Amino acid sequence: MSTDCTNQGTSGSFSLYLRVCCVIDNLGRSFIIKGNGINRYIFCPSVLPKPCQSVRSCKDLNSTVNGNYNIYPDGVTPVEVYCDMNGINCDGEGGWTRVGYFNMTESGATCPAGLIQKNYTNIDHLLCGRLANSSTCISTTFSTNGLTYNKVCGQVRGYQSFRARAFLNFQNDIENFTIDGVSITHGSNPRKHIWAYVGSYSEARTDTQACPCSTGYSGGLDLNATFVGSHYYCESGADAGVGFSVLFATDPLWDGQQCDDQESTCCPANSKMPWFYRSLDTQTTDDIELRVCSSRTGATHHTPLDIFELYIK
Repeated sequence: MSTDCTNQGTSGSFSLYLRVCCVIDNLGRSFIIKGNGINRYIFCPSVLPKPCQSVRSCKDLNSTVNGNYNIYPDGVTPVEVYCDMNGINCDGEGGWTRVGYFNMTESGATCPAGLIQKNYTNIDHLLCGRLANSSTCISTTFSTNGLTYNKVCGQVRGYQSFRARAFLNFQNDIENFTIDGVSITHGSNPRKHIWAYVGSYSEARTDTQACPCSTGYSGGLDLNATFVGSHYYCESGADAGVGFSVLFATDPLWDGQQCDDQESTCCPANSKMPWFYRSLDTQTTDDIELRVCSSRTGATHHTPLDIFELYIK
């Protein structure tokens, strides 16, 4: 075998052999790697090579290939994760470890524990959200496996069901964050804000039920004076001339599309919507909580989700 099958290289970087054979899907397979006019023949054993245990997170992989890898957060126990090794949707650099994911458009997908599967007649897949007449927020928590991080990146896609009232009953208290939308936080006592995805009444509103980012907003709320700051997205899915007793399935929330009327300023051309990126002030190992919230406990105000993806680094 004409490759350095056992050396890890310098500065902790992986050899070609380890970069290939520490990938779960490659176990038990053989490969021919071509480069610089040289063919390298690699056969991966049916179990992971022992040096893979030095990979504590995706940051430790010397790879540019996105995919499933085994990492060893505690240096002993393997955990299979998906690694984003180019970070196009985040900071443009690789090494992102995925800690949360669901996509209800995929066959067999289910909602994570804590969220409720919801069926609407005008969309062809289930959504995840709150129960009717439940508490204002319902949540699920994603483990970070004890990894240390200070950067968070992800995406959320949801829909407006009936009315959404943005920050109408907003209190500057993260423990009572009553919005119509999604709150992403870390830690506890108190929680710490990462990002919010908020639904508003309609694209044409400028009052207290509108997005604060909308042109001509007159709701009087200065988010820069709160824990939210600029770390939020806000959009309405309500189509003009349509009654509010429906799920607005044709205009998903927070995707940066169909931002019309006063709402156009909420979807700037340089936005990564539906992706967010946040660099935290300090490093942490906190698990991350996703809360789907409503400003009212009634059955009519919902922002159910179908796509969620979360990375840390």
